[in-house]
Amino acid sequence: MIYEYWFARMKNISDNKKKKLREAYGSAKEIYYIEETQLRLQNFLTKKDIEQLKMARKQKDLEEKYYNMKEKGIDFVPYFQKTYPKRLSELDGAPYALYVKGKLPEEDRPSVAIIGARRCSNYGEGQALEYGKCLASAGVQIISGLALGIDGAGQRGALNGGGTTYGVLGCGVDICYPRENIGLYHDIIEQGGGILSEFPLGAPPLGFQFPKRNRIISGLSNVLLVIEARE
Repeated sequence: MIYEYWFARMKNISDNKKKKLREAYGSAKEIYYIEETQLRLQNFLTKKDIEQLKMARKQKDLEEKYYNMKEKGIDFVPYFQKTYPKRLSELDGAPYALYVKGKLPEEDRPSVAIIGARRCSNYGEGQALEYGKCLASAGVQIISGLALGIDGAGQRGALNGGGTTYGVLGCGVDICYPRENIGLYHDIIEQGGGILSEFPLGAPPLGFQFPKRNRIISGLSNVLLVIEARE
């Protein structure tokens, strides 16, 4: 699994290309040791992709990072593993792997995403809380982005309703962003939910990563409920 961890962490090669490579060679370990001449036979790889693969082989302390992650109780779930969410696997461009602190959403229960404006009105925040509470009390899992405003309110409502909720981050799961939601972050895990991300541990919350995060929120959900968002 360390080789899969190495491959998942590789930057600047798309998830779809990673999946094609793995399906062509059977495992990330085979990809790690494959000759450059063989890689050139894959017509979907550019010269830049091949250079990225060669550079990635020079990474150090990878094994130490992997076991450090496991010691922190964080699971690494690649797309071919049985525990990878089925809903998400149906999404075109689904992430190669997920990092999970806590649990993944249950497959046999419906999921609703509650998302919306960070700078929301008191009314909008109240509605998010109420929807989260009512849906969760009826057995629905709530998915959101742990953001300020509507996202966090919907997830807090789910916890108030005695249900489970799952926060998808645009950074590593070991980083609570925004920091103001640190209490919610811990409560989600303690109440049987989970914190998810496609980004490795220590990855900072960079702006371009949040649209990528959003596709996971929608991919995990049966229904998307938007409360107060910009036009």
